[in-house]
Amino acid sequence: MARLKPIAIDLKFGLIVSVIILLLAGIETYSKIEEFKMKIFPDGIKLSWDLVFLITSIVIVATWFIMNNFWQKEYNAHKITKDDRDNLIDDLKRADNARLTDVVTGIPNSISLATDINKYFSKIGSDKHYQFIFIDLKDFRKINKEFGFLKTNDLLRTIAQSIYKRMRRNEDMYKYYDDEERRTYKQEGFYRIYPGGDEFAFIIEGDQADALGFANRLTVQFGDISKKTIEILGRSVPLSFHCSVTEMAPDDTYEVIFKRAQSSYNIAKEGKSDFTICWHPIDREEEIVRTNDRKKNDYSNARKIFEVLTMQDKHLD
Repeated sequence: MARLKPIAIDLKFGLIVSVIILLLAGIETYSKIEEFKMKIFPDGIKLSWDLVFLITSIVIVATWFIMNNFWQKEYNAHKITKDDRDNLIDDLKRADNARLTDVVTGIPNSISLATDINKYFSKIGSDKHYQFIFIDLKDFRKINKEFGFLKTNDLLRTIAQSIYKRMRRNEDMYKYYDDEERRTYKQEGFYRIYPGGDEFAFIIEGDQADALGFANRLTVQFGDISKKTIEILGRSVPLSFHCSVTEMAPDDTYEVIFKRAQSSYNIAKEGKSDFTICWHPIDREEEIVRTNDRKKNDYSNARKIFEVLTMQDKHLD
C-alpha cells in the first residue's frame, strides 16, 4: 500500500499565489476608490456636502494635532522652568534657614534674633508687653576646657533642644554668640564655630512676672539636663546660669535692648550662688502682683530659687 506524502509548495508556486492575491486586492481597492469618488463627486459635481464634511474633518484633525503638539512642547518647557524655579526657591529657603540657624544647637541664632527684634518686636503696639531674657551658663569655659568642644557641643545641643522643644506659643528662643569673643579665640590659636556658645536669649510675651515664671521653670529644666551630663560628658556635672530680665519697649532696637540686657547681666554675674538673676526695671512688682496671686508667687519663687541682685534704674539705662 502506497503511503500518502505531504504536498510541498515550492517558491514558484508561492509567488503565483502572492501575485493573484495582490491582483485581487488591487481590483478591490480600485473599486472602493471608484465608489468613494462617486460618493464624494456624484455625477461629476466638484463640491458636495460629503466633500465639505471630509475636508472640514481633515482640517480639524490636522489643526488639533498641530496645536496639541505645540502645546505639549510649551507645557514641557514650562514644567522644566517651573521645576527649576521651585528648586531654586527651595535652595534659597534652605540657605536662608541655614543663615538664621545656629550650626551647633539647631535653634535660631543671633542674626535671627536681631532680625526679629528690628523687623517685628520693635513694631509691637503698646497693648502688648515683651520681656527679654538673657542667660549665660555658669563656669561653662571650665567645662569646655576639661571635656573638649566636641562633648560640650553635644551638651549645648542637648540643653538647647530640651528647652526649645518645650517652648510655648508666645515664647521665642535664640542662641547668642559674641563675634568679638570669636575673634579672640581665633587669635589665641583655637578656633571653633561660634565659641562662647553658652549664652541664650529668650523673648517672652507678657509682663515681668511672666518672665520670672519662665526663668523659674528654666532652673527645673536645668536640673533635669544636669542628670544627662554623665551620658554626654562621662561625669555628672551640675549646670546653672546667670540670668537677666529686661522689659522691651515698642520702639527698642536690637542694640538698645542688648545694651540694657548686658548691663543687667553684668550685675547678675556678680552673684555667688548657682542661679543668679537681675531684673529691670525694679519698680513693676507692686503694680503687677496687686490683683494676681499667681504673679505674686512668680516673684516669691524667683527670690527662693535665685540669688537676686538689684541696682537703681539709673545704672541700667
